[in-house]
Amino acid sequence: VCTLMVLSVFYTIRMFTVYTDFIWDDEVLPVQRVYASTSVAVRNMQAYKELSSQVNSKVELTENNSQIKNIVFILGESTNRNHMHLYGYYLPNTPNLDALNEKGEISVFRDVVSPHSTTIAVLSKLFTFCNRESDQEWYHYNNLIDVMNAAGYKTHWLSNQETSGVWGNVAQIYAAHSDVSAFTRIRDSREDYGIVDGELFPLIDDAIANRSEDKNFYVVHLMGGHGLYYNRFPYSFSKFSKDDINLPITDGKKEIVAQYDNALYYNDYIVSSIIDKFRDSETLVIYVPDHGEAVYDEGEDMSGHIEENPTHHMIEIPVIMWASEKFRAKYPEKWEQIKKAADRPYMTDDMIHTVMDLADIKTDEFDPTRSIVNDKFNAQRPRIFDGMDYDTEIKNKR
Repeated sequence: VCTLMVLSVFYTIRMFTVYTDFIWDDEVLPVQRVYASTSVAVRNMQAYKELSSQVNSKVELTENNSQIKNIVFILGESTNRNHMHLYGYYLPNTPNLDALNEKGEISVFRDVVSPHSTTIAVLSKLFTFCNRESDQEWYHYNNLIDVMNAAGYKTHWLSNQETSGVWGNVAQIYAAHSDVSAFTRIRDSREDYGIVDGELFPLIDDAIANRSEDKNFYVVHLMGGHGLYYNRFPYSFSKFSKDDINLPITDGKKEIVAQYDNALYYNDYIVSSIIDKFRDSETLVIYVPDHGEAVYDEGEDMSGHIEENPTHHMIEIPVIMWASEKFRAKYPEKWEQIKKAADRPYMTDDMIHTVMDLADIKTDEFDPTRSIVNDKFNAQRPRIFDGMDYDTEIKNKR
């Protein structure tokens, strides 16, 4: 025993003297990892508390003629419309949406871009009146959740993304302001267990079962096509392989592209399945991803999404609206507005205006020229991304 104790002390001292940089820089000891994780959690909570305290929640409605029973906002993730068969991609990875389109049940918006190519930056504008021209931080403006609350909607935030963390704080604030919030798992921004979006179905079913008899507004936050792509779909949706990919890249990267296309194949199933859950009710469904994703479309060196030096793949997103038969029968003029607007150029930092316009809700901040479905819509508004005009500097840079 004495010999073992002496050897243990000797090798402990040797470990700390010989491998000093490795131990302290890489945090290999359990106590170091616990301390580091605790520190990150505390900082995240402090950041959330500070941010939450600054959010403007004082909503004053100037008009509230809202009657739509259910509005479902499916918030997608990292979805590049150029990789969707519905938008002309060569692989058949959107069979369900294709079928809905052939039946005339959806309106497919063909020319929409996101204001940023990262989630937290997009969410600060997608659900608020903050836009590119704004001169204040996003939290000084009213947000869509509080507006819908003020209009008498029961608000639901159902998410397959993180419950906390540096990249989840903005979404967490919207969740906290909702009447009901539910997550598939408790996890931090840096954790990814490959929980597929189908895990949201029980949460949606529960929300429907406990919905208000009057009016409901649902946000369903997906993981969509976020990397790592193979984490986004179950094995049964492994439809495409590297042999299906028509790009001048290595086989290894073709496999990654195939995984992304499989993720969007699964996403097609998720979005259409959510639609089916509301088919027999008076419902309008709006599907909008936060941003796009480059998947070696520009060659060997470009995959993912970044704010600097963007490509059009990172911001060109699908926007799809579906209306149930009961909705179309009750609001035929709204459905006509939606279909008529499908080819208009749009940037989603103005999405709050579109949702409020469809719901017949107004505040002083509402601007009909920023609603894509409004007859007063301004189609000449420059779509500026990272200081560049999308239409003249990014769109045709192929």
